[in-house]
Amino acid sequence: MRSVFIRVDTAQLECLLYVVIHPKRQVLMANQQFSVVDCDGHIVESIPELAEYMDDFAKRTAIRPGRNRTGVFPALDAIHYPQPPPLEAETGERVARDRVTASEHRPGSGEDWAVFVQEANIDEAVLFTSEGLSVGFIQVPEYAVSLCRAYNDYVYNRFSKLSSRLHPMALIPMQDPQAAVLELRRVVTELGMPGAMLPSLGLPLNLGHQFYWPVYEEAERLDCVLGIHGGSNKGCGLDTFTDPGASRILHHPLPLMISFVSFFWQGVWDTFPNLRMGFLEGGCGWLAAVLDRMEREAHYRLRANRIKTREYLESGKILIGCEGGEETLGYLVKRVGPRPFAMATDYPHEVDMVSAIEEIQDLSNYPGLSIDERAAILGNNARQFFKL
Repeated sequence: MRSVFIRVDTAQLECLLYVVIHPKRQVLMANQQFSVVDCDGHIVESIPELAEYMDDFAKRTAIRPGRNRTGVFPALDAIHYPQPPPLEAETGERVARDRVTASEHRPGSGEDWAVFVQEANIDEAVLFTSEGLSVGFIQVPEYAVSLCRAYNDYVYNRFSKLSSRLHPMALIPMQDPQAAVLELRRVVTELGMPGAMLPSLGLPLNLGHQFYWPVYEEAERLDCVLGIHGGSNKGCGLDTFTDPGASRILHHPLPLMISFVSFFWQGVWDTFPNLRMGFLEGGCGWLAAVLDRMEREAHYRLRANRIKTREYLESGKILIGCEGGEETLGYLVKRVGPRPFAMATDYPHEVDMVSAIEEIQDLSNYPGLSIDERAAILGNNARQFFKL
């Protein structure tokens, strides 16, 4: 695979067209007028590599000789599994193009990501876990503490140290808030990570509950980011769905909506006004419904809007990952401004390199948004939010 640049001059605009030439397909990307930051890419863990960083307790708990277990995290749910290609509308046959990964390395590895940001012309990438999306389901606090520490050492050595453009988000053991405080402090001050991921499901209490407030107090003090990331479909009314697509429509945004409301209505931001919180993997469309319902509730129940939702959305303390092709984005930008929104590729999960580049191009050419608004969403907002 190789890449070339072509300069195009017009009366109104001068930009660079970036062409990724792959043996199977050529992709044209017109985003060179913008600096691009991916606010939500994904590490695909190698469990053998991760095991090298686990202490004896974690190894004894997770990797037992003679057992057929290959993972160290709990199962995400019962609907995430390899799926057949979609049916072609006319013939009824299952068809799918070959996935195009960025490199010959293992997809989602540090080496693959280093190539991906180079070939896709992404300046910086914030990376979330794949296996660890289920970290909230761990019921043994001591194991959660040990595994999170091992994971953080693993991604620091295998991703952060590999490229200055890769920024893994840590895992912290929210099962034990005091231990989570210590690990958050370690990863930010010693490993230089931008912050930590909070699981959207699995923990016994909603994330706005005061039980977790020591973590928010420390995050505000450290001036780091906490990012709530969708993943599982357990426990939010979707457990009996039999179609993975139907579950996917809902199991990412619904938990984000719950957490978003809990932070505003249970006093988190009143208590920690400088806390920075990201909401990832659910797109941005859910925000429109939440805003309407919160404003209606404030109007009829409180008689005064003490929930300063718009002020926070405009302040840069909230970041919501968005994807190419979201028609709601234009409406939301007009309603609350561009500040809360940032481009997320999700590579290499639901998209391959071809799809990721196409989605960046979609946002680069999003109709009805100004150049400044597109520049903010494609790169500037995430860079400021994560302080890259």
